[in-house]
Amino acid sequence: MRREARALSARQEAIIAVIRSWLTEHGEGPTVRELGARVGLSSTSSVAHQLAQLEMRGVIGRTGRDWSTCYLVTPEPPRRGLGSR
Repeated sequence: MRREARALSARQEAIIAVIRSWLTEHGEGPTVRELGARVGLSSTSSVAHQLAQLEMRGVIGRTGRDWSTCYLVTPEPPRRGLGSR
């Protein structure tokens, strides 16, 4: 039995929007504190929890240990099988 993927929460959507704009503007991901300030979360633990959830779902990834090394994962386009000719 396959579990259906849940939609992202409004807070997670906001976090992704901030990451996207920050990457465009600065070339690297925001720190946990910078991200929290932009989405209205004062607890760094809450921000880290949301980032971990997004990472587990495959929406974001990171190249290092710090969250400032995060990047958005672009979904692969669906593959078309080779049909019989």
